[in-house]
Amino acid sequence: MSRRLNLPALLIVALPLFAILASTGTAVIAVRDGDPTLPDEYHWEGDKLDHDFARSEQAARLGLHLRLQLQPIAGTCHATLQLASPQPSEFTVALIHGARPALDRNIRFARAAATDYVAPCTARTASAQWHVEVADGAHSWSFRDDVTGDLSDVVLSATAKAPP
Repeated sequence: MSRRLNLPALLIVALPLFAILASTGTAVIAVRDGDPTLPDEYHWEGDKLDHDFARSEQAARLGLHLRLQLQPIAGTCHATLQLASPQPSEFTVALIHGARPALDRNIRFARAAATDYVAPCTARTASAQWHVEVADGAHSWSFRDDVTGDLSDVVLSATAKAPP
């Protein structure tokens, strides 16, 4: 007498058994190779990140509009900064090259007129991918953007996000 394999009965037993084995395997992997606990200093890093986001939001609320003219004519670069608040006496621009850290630089602009600023500027910027960071001296606002080109004439604008 031959016994036939009953396929529905096999599936009724095999599928739950497979689920138990798979979940046990997942639990073993999670316990053995899980993410490490956060370092004790994590709250300091998170706090700094929160402040960074707040400064970016402040730049957007102020309607930051900046035109950079980094053409080192006569050793001076120019910027026009427009804000919906009193103009700062100075601000800094960090230029971070996408591939060559030797080309990174910080430029401190000082106010020359109502919205016009000047800074010493000697070398031309190479045409490349740049990360541009702008911040006031009091660190009450900041703005970051990525720009491609030689930075001879760049416009950066921070806009406020509409509430959800």
